[in-house]
Amino acid sequence: MAVTSSTIPSRAVSLRVSDKINAELERHLWFWAILFVVVFLAIAIAKDVRTPMWADELLTLQVSQQAGPAEMVKATIEGIDGQPPLYPMIVRAILLVVRNEALAVRLPATLGYCGMIICLLAFCRRRLPTAYSMAAALLACDACLLYSVEGRSYGVVLGCAAGALLCWQAAVDGRHRHLTIPLFALCLALMTAMHYYSVFFLVPLFLAEMVRWRTSRKLDLSILAAMAPVLLVLGVHYPLIAASARFQNHFWSPAAWHCIPEVYDSYFVTILGRCMLPLMVLAVLWATSDDRSATPPDLTAPEWVVAGAFSLMPVCVVILSIYTTHVFIPRYTLWAVPGFAVLVAACLCRAARGRASVGVSLLGLLVALAALGEAAYLLHVRERPALRAGEAVRQALASLPDGAEPIVVADSHVFLELSYYAESRIRERLIYPVSCDLELRYFGNDTAPLLLTALSHRTKLHIIGYDAVIASQKRFVLAALRNNPLPRDLIKAGYRVVPIGSSVAPVLYEVEDPGSK
Repeated sequence: MAVTSSTIPSRAVSLRVSDKINAELERHLWFWAILFVVVFLAIAIAKDVRTPMWADELLTLQVSQQAGPAEMVKATIEGIDGQPPLYPMIVRAILLVVRNEALAVRLPATLGYCGMIICLLAFCRRRLPTAYSMAAALLACDACLLYSVEGRSYGVVLGCAAGALLCWQAAVDGRHRHLTIPLFALCLALMTAMHYYSVFFLVPLFLAEMVRWRTSRKLDLSILAAMAPVLLVLGVHYPLIAASARFQNHFWSPAAWHCIPEVYDSYFVTILGRCMLPLMVLAVLWATSDDRSATPPDLTAPEWVVAGAFSLMPVCVVILSIYTTHVFIPRYTLWAVPGFAVLVAACLCRAARGRASVGVSLLGLLVALAALGEAAYLLHVRERPALRAGEAVRQALASLPDGAEPIVVADSHVFLELSYYAESRIRERLIYPVSCDLELRYFGNDTAPLLLTALSHRTKLHIIGYDAVIASQKRFVLAALRNNPLPRDLIKAGYRVVPIGSSVAPVLYEVEDPGSK
């Protein structure tokens, strides 16, 4: 490639700028890191407070409002929620001091997510230049940003995953082993108690320990022993795991081969897509520079094994799920994202020979994307529907006149959201007609009926069997989204079903049993 006289000065200027930025980051790494996390935390808490909870988060809240920890465990065994009860227990403790229920439900996940950013940065900083270390943390942050403000266990799992990596690295390096090994065991046990699929996080770490053993001819028994409490956690939770087996036969997201590309597309493709700009910078530098002999900073061999194994773990987990639990959702392997982010940053650093310009370009891109994303959120916050599933129904019900007719809500997510956010005059009229047979016929799964049947015994929500609703209510208002087949089913059964309002896609219907006249 020919290098013109005009390209040399511009390239020299860009290199000087990137070197200055890199030097500033090297000198004041933790100042900028803490500043970023504080700003991120403030924005996340604002989202926690302002964004209405959706169905799964409302289930977390319902579990946390049981009479005590023992009742929360019983409710989980009964099937009120597929999530282990530890996260709702933490939410219950927070509710004692935080009045806003949405914030209380989401705060553990938000804090865990911020912990992931700090721990991942600290892990990479021991091996990679500052710009690449910060880029690795932001790659993981950007790939699964949704879970920083979702009141489920995944934010805590991500924080524990990054914390376990950091403690493992410190223990392997011989730094404060009396402290890092117990913390390593705590992170592993905690993330498994938050989500059972986190047990597979042990596999890459165990493989790395086998590499260390092969190299040093000596097993690190302390680290291996720190993995053992995970088995104890699973043993303690066995009654809950066994009770959840009823969901496996007709789960809404069965494990299948197509889940493999789905999980990579959900998180890993996002990470790789962010690297296009720095790769172009690298290509230019590679073509115009003769300095290719420098030895770049690098991960150790066990760390390469860990990072590489995490990139393959979703495949292994999906295959195992197909032949065992028959249940899989891409977020079940969310704990692999930090490891993959480390792998991508380390590979880019190695290819670029640790050049500051490539790391700074990646870091600058990630910061710019984060800023643009938050700006877009603030600019369009009023344009988004308030409720994730039930906003159209909520708006339609708001114009409904007062009356004694019950409102039968055909969708479980809509029902849960309206039961919390609708006006009190509407809430007291809501009924959910639970039926496993109908759900299987319509959608091929019975997850929602099983959850809401358990919920009916633990709350004051009006969750009643479908046949009992039809038998006792000769006239009612039906709330059904456009893709719900219940209105057509009632028409076929001889009921008079009339849309309420002039909307092209009605969500409310007046339903009347012709035999009632």
